[in-house]
Amino acid sequence: MDRFFSHLKQPFTSVWLSIGFVIGCVITVFYYQTLVFTLFTLLIVIAGTYFKPFLPVMLGFICGILAVWLHFLCFYSIYSQNLSGNQPKLITLVVQEIISQRESTYLKATITSPKNFTLFKPPKVLVSINTEHRIKEGSTVTTWLRLTKYRSQKNVFGFDKERSAFSQRILFKGKQVGSAIQVSNTSAPSLIYKYRRYIQSIYEDTHMSWLYYALMTGDKSLMSYDDKQTLQVFGISHLLAISGLHIGLIFSIGYFACKYTLRVFIRTIKQSINLSIIYSFVGFCLAFCYVYLSDFLVSASRALIMLACILVVYYTSKQALRWRALLFALTLILAIDPFSLLNPGLYLSFTAVGLIFILVKNMSHAKLTLSGFLKGLIILQCTLFVGLLPLSLFFFHGVSVVGVLVNLIAVPLVSFIVMPLLFVVSILNMALDMTLILSFFDSLIRVCFEALLLIPVEVRWFDAPVIALPMLLATYLSSLLLLVLPKGKIISVLPICIAFIDSVLTVKPNWQFTVFDVGHGTMVLITKDKKGFVYDLGPIYFNRFTRVHSTLKPYLDINGITVTHTVISHDDKDHSGGVEEWLKLGYENTFNITQPAGIESACSEQKIIFYNLLITMTHKKGNHYSDNDNSCIVHISDGIHSLLLPGDITKLREHELIADNAELKSTVLMSPHHGSKTSSSKAFIEAVSPEVVIHSAAFQGQWNLPHKEVVERYKVINAEQYSTGEYGQIIVSFYQDSYEIDSARAQSAWFLKD
Repeated sequence: MDRFFSHLKQPFTSVWLSIGFVIGCVITVFYYQTLVFTLFTLLIVIAGTYFKPFLPVMLGFICGILAVWLHFLCFYSIYSQNLSGNQPKLITLVVQEIISQRESTYLKATITSPKNFTLFKPPKVLVSINTEHRIKEGSTVTTWLRLTKYRSQKNVFGFDKERSAFSQRILFKGKQVGSAIQVSNTSAPSLIYKYRRYIQSIYEDTHMSWLYYALMTGDKSLMSYDDKQTLQVFGISHLLAISGLHIGLIFSIGYFACKYTLRVFIRTIKQSINLSIIYSFVGFCLAFCYVYLSDFLVSASRALIMLACILVVYYTSKQALRWRALLFALTLILAIDPFSLLNPGLYLSFTAVGLIFILVKNMSHAKLTLSGFLKGLIILQCTLFVGLLPLSLFFFHGVSVVGVLVNLIAVPLVSFIVMPLLFVVSILNMALDMTLILSFFDSLIRVCFEALLLIPVEVRWFDAPVIALPMLLATYLSSLLLLVLPKGKIISVLPICIAFIDSVLTVKPNWQFTVFDVGHGTMVLITKDKKGFVYDLGPIYFNRFTRVHSTLKPYLDINGITVTHTVISHDDKDHSGGVEEWLKLGYENTFNITQPAGIESACSEQKIIFYNLLITMTHKKGNHYSDNDNSCIVHISDGIHSLLLPGDITKLREHELIADNAELKSTVLMSPHHGSKTSSSKAFIEAVSPEVVIHSAAFQGQWNLPHKEVVERYKVINAEQYSTGEYGQIIVSFYQDSYEIDSARAQSAWFLKD
């Protein structure tokens, strides 16, 4: 045993263990239950068996797999028997955040009783409560809830609510049953709550209060959506996330404050004492307090761990700021929470720190002058922009065009003026009236922010097509090879060449049919040669929210699709709910051909050639039993494969179409009226004879669609059936002689699948 642990003390052994551990975590989190995981595991085991120097990597790899599984079982795995029967349970909650207070109170809370939902650490729940009691953060609420496992609409691009909820350990949604409720506000507020209220009270009368509050607490709840978007398009949203910049600044304040305090009050100190360790310890303690008051935000905790590892390596190694510190920091972070791999900030922060280390090493001999400082700052910002560009394209599908210039001003301003001044004001305000100084300071910051808004919108942000994961990895692998092998430039470009050739040789579909997951409603996109035909714009929720901005527009931008035609099947809110937003985005001209008489009118009966696709639009004028029968029916064909979009027509209209010998036979059918039993008659199904049927319906919606009778009817003809409520967004890709079906939930990671 002693011999084993003696090996761990060797620097290279610890490095190989850490590398194996990181690889094990990455492979398990992203590829468990796939062929990649199996092949990679076999490769590691075989290499460790036949090559003894590879044993530490294999050991670390196995530990990484175990770390992921133990973490999942302890903190995320739900005991399903506690949700069986969907029976109401008496639940006690501690409120973490008030999300909304309108007709009812919508909040995020931690379940404290019963305690048998997960093995360790109580899970969180999103719940809507109706009560006249005053509920605030920290309140204890006891009421009857019907709990369900957290689930949301699932689309390929756009914000992934399920992954975000998983990262926050929000495992349930709750619905109040009955009116019995107990609310207690007697518990003393936490230190974190007091700190946030104190910071809020200091800056609440300033114009830029949301900025100061976010910088000091990491809490962005006071920020409006527009403010968040503004900071993102300027490439400075990272300044509000408590990360390396803030932790480093607070550490520096503690370091130098301790240094000069000791010099003033202690005249004689033994030379044998390493004062730098004392300064660093004080700075680290101050940084820890800052992270604690931020409620251990993921980005703040990650930066604190990274700082600790850098300090340990600095004071125990002959070489300062070695890459080993980054590796050990990453290993420690993944050991604490391997699912932090889901956070884009992890990759951005480690890549940024790595780039800074490289610059520090190469510029360590430069003279410290004002011109040298400015030159170094410009080089740093340009290096960070170029180095983080692939990650920005991959995660955010775009880049801030003016980000480099804005950061050249914003980073020093926040680092050397704003944050230190806020820190001083927050402390001195306890004893002195800082209103005059704060007012003057706030006016200057407001002028700077308003000047920022004068930059034209066109140059703020550039949307880019999605960059594939192989190309992302190839880019950084080539950069690493170029750095390690400066003379092997030909070898360094090999990964990018391979990824590019693979992308070119991959067979692209001739056209695609996409059904978005919008709950109970319809939103469809047909794409051919980067051009789009939109059929319906989904529902509107609470007369305010649609899926145009959050689902459809991101998909178009990321894939570089230009919409040329739009048609609304009929004027029901679950089909036309997004029209107003669609028009605000400037797509009114896309209705000119399909609905020339106006959006309120029916579609025009015609045949359209849409980039070699024949689109037939049918609408029968006159009164029908139901307004649903006025739906615009669209048939699309490439000569081999075909698609039918019948809207919400009923059996009556189906029989009329059959009698009129309408073009119905199709490879793929979107079921009429979301799979309602009032549609999909036997005669209609036989006339269409689809191979694939897609039901656009909500998961466990109030109408329980698709209806089981309809499902059975399609089973008779052996048609494949997919429901957006079950599969999420569904994409059918048509090739020359075949087609493929993919779904958003099929692409979900194993820990998010049902």
